[in-house]
Amino acid sequence: MLIQLNNSCQRSPDQTRLGAESDSLLNFVKKRIEEKKQYEEFRKKTLPRDFENKVQNYYPVIRKYSKRYGFDWRLIVMQILKESRFREDARSHVGAMGLMQIMPSTAMEIRREMDIEFIANNPRENIAAGIYHLYKQLQNFPDADRNNRLMLALAAYNCGVGRIYDAQKVARYLDLDPQTWDAVKICLPQLTRKYWRMHLEIWELGVPTYGYFYGYNQTISYVDDIIRNYHIFTSAFREY
Repeated sequence: MLIQLNNSCQRSPDQTRLGAESDSLLNFVKKRIEEKKQYEEFRKKTLPRDFENKVQNYYPVIRKYSKRYGFDWRLIVMQILKESRFREDARSHVGAMGLMQIMPSTAMEIRREMDIEFIANNPRENIAAGIYHLYKQLQNFPDADRNNRLMLALAAYNCGVGRIYDAQKVARYLDLDPQTWDAVKICLPQLTRKYWRMHLEIWELGVPTYGYFYGYNQTISYVDDIIRNYHIFTSAFREY
């Protein structure tokens, strides 16, 4: 009787398959519910009230230039959110302008390369210029893999590529991989005067090529916030 009882409890291959499919579906549903909850919390705490309207308004130009330069449009949305919170008249204390917070010197360069005139005053041109500028930063890190290349480009967009190059030199000195954001993130704070002894080992003049850098916290949070928010946003908006 004991052997017969054990045999009767065994599941057939079909039952096992159906059970696995049921568990998989249940886990998928649970994951989607958690993603929606996470997005709702994100929406309440982080997004401006007119966020959806702003995205719809600028979606055509964001999508157009994101596709042209190989970006996910949702990443650009999160970058604009971080840069200006979709305020068309945003101005920084250092003079950065518009939705994508483009510096005047950068705007002059982009005007020549893209043949657009009103980067400061035309929000759509500002978006186009910003996406193009991010694309240009990607070209500075050809040896990084796809994900790290994007994060390094975002960092360069925020603080200038020179700071990232200096951090990469520190990374090489410390035997870290200079083509990863994790290594650069560790090394950016070491571009301050506090590390002058190490600088003597790296640079002939004993100072980073692009000078000391004290804005590293802003750059680190800039990249990490955009990437984190991007993952939350894409989990809720898999398609537009």
